[in-house]
Amino acid sequence: MKLQNTSEIIEVPVLIVGGGPSGLTASLLLSRYGIRNLLINKYRWTANSPRAHITNQRTMEVFRDAGVESQVVAAASPHELMANNVWATSFSGQEFGRLLTWGNAIERKSDYELASPSAMCNIPQHLMEPILANEALRAGSEMV
Repeated sequence: MKLQNTSEIIEVPVLIVGGGPSGLTASLLLSRYGIRNLLINKYRWTANSPRAHITNQRTMEVFRDAGVESQVVAAASPHELMANNVWATSFSGQEFGRLLTWGNAIERKSDYELASPSAMCNIPQHLMEPILANEALRAGSEMV
């Protein structure tokens, strides 16, 4: 949808302001349920830098319901590679500490696996947003 005149009045059941992950997901889900919506964003397209990157299990469950979980997982780093948080003076400097996180520690792995059919993933926002936007448009979402 292209607006030629900024004084044009548009009526839509749902107006979504902001085309980040939340707005794009809302638009996709509404369109999948047949609810017309218009997403407006101050930027011309999706994020051009990594920004947020950890996507939790509940969000992955929502992506499963929206039909995009497999695409998101395919574009993400493997879950096993997001196991360590490291504190150091620099990338190659002295390491002060290391912590297994995101359900990768052996004593917590089953807790995460039993909590959800979906695993957390590491996908930067600039890779996730195009997946959500393209699927939302395919589902009938309108974006300005």
